[in-house]
Amino acid sequence: MILLAFTAVIFTGCSKDTAGADINLSYNMLADKTWYLEYTQTTTGTSTSTKTYVGQSTYFINFLKNLTTVDSDGLKGTYTVEKMNNQLQIHVQAKTASGNPIEYVYNVESLGAKNLIMNFTVNSVVTKYYYSTQK
Repeated sequence: MILLAFTAVIFTGCSKDTAGADINLSYNMLADKTWYLEYTQTTTGTSTSTKTYVGQSTYFINFLKNLTTVDSDGLKGTYTVEKMNNQLQIHVQAKTASGNPIEYVYNVESLGAKNLIMNFTVNSVVTKYYYSTQK
């Protein structure tokens, strides 16, 4: 019985905070870069359409180390990286150029040093956003 209790304490006491590590790494990989939108994919039911922005003057977003964000549409605000149900998310609270509040949450599918894939779902329509740090 004592061995069982000791084993339980060892295994529960040594658990790693992987969510915290994932979040900290995500902040480091996102911060102080300009992310340019390369293309989007929109899926409705079984139909998928792709729109490319490669080589065009396009949408960009900056996530800064001070946890603020600004984009080419003039949205300015703050962001947080969260892990909900084992899914990394970027939560943005911003204001439009005219001062109207806007809030959105993106699911992070992939985040690398130079590439970022996020998705957003509204009314069963999934839109994936493919970003790169290279213009």
